[in-house]
Amino acid sequence: MRRLAALLLVVLAVRAFAEEGETAVAPSVGSPVPVLRAASGGDKIWSAVILATNSATPKEAPPELGEFTARLKRVFGYTQYELIGSVTEKIDDKSESWLVPSRNFWLQVKARHISSKEARGGYLLNLQFFQDKRPILESEAKLAPGSPLFVRGPEYGRGQIIIVLQVQR
Repeated sequence: MRRLAALLLVVLAVRAFAEEGETAVAPSVGSPVPVLRAASGGDKIWSAVILATNSATPKEAPPELGEFTARLKRVFGYTQYELIGSVTEKIDDKSESWLVPSRNFWLQVKARHISSKEARGGYLLNLQFFQDKRPILESEAKLAPGSPLFVRGPEYGRGQIIIVLQVQR
């Protein structure tokens, strides 16, 4: 329970940081995993699983992470960020979706469009993050275009898993 509470605090802290007005480049990374059907207004959700580590000689972050890298370094403090997997899918308010960013890590997402002005055309997401068949995190979060969501996941190998979600228009 403490671990879940700590993860939720990180989500909230990172969410507040992301809403300071910075704009990130939304990469166009695709996968042949057809999990979502019709979109509300053509919006898509990009999800990625990243392995963050500290390395004496860090490799350059992949281009898919674009402007996320500087923010990730400031928030999480690691020196190296490797993309384990990512997927872009259309958002469908009416169905549950499974985003499969990698072989071992995947997300179950149920999105509901929020029509209030402060939501900036975003979505309320019910998220479940899994490692293999084991649920690791269950949370609810708001996700708006131009304001990515970063979630600190479990420790993995010599690093930390980070999940990134971004609405694309």
